[in-house]
Amino acid sequence: MEFLEADHPEWLQMWQELAKQRINEGDAICLFENHCWEYLGSNHDHHHFCHRCHPRTGRTEFAYIERRCAGVNWARSA
Repeated sequence: MEFLEADHPEWLQMWQELAKQRINEGDAICLFENHCWEYLGSNHDHHHFCHRCHPRTGRTEFAYIERRCAGVNWARSA
């Protein structure tokens, strides 16, 4: 697992994709009870996020956002 810095080329896109998920209704932060989405790190094909108390569910939620390079790597291996 690697941790991408805020100046990484994928940084903005992964947060935009997180906001697009149905549970988030366009909000990449989802602040609730002093909790918000946290970036946990990235592996070769996904970015990993956790929210300890999501406002829509009141539970811990996890999100896995596909990396933009994952589709290219899959196509190369096919």
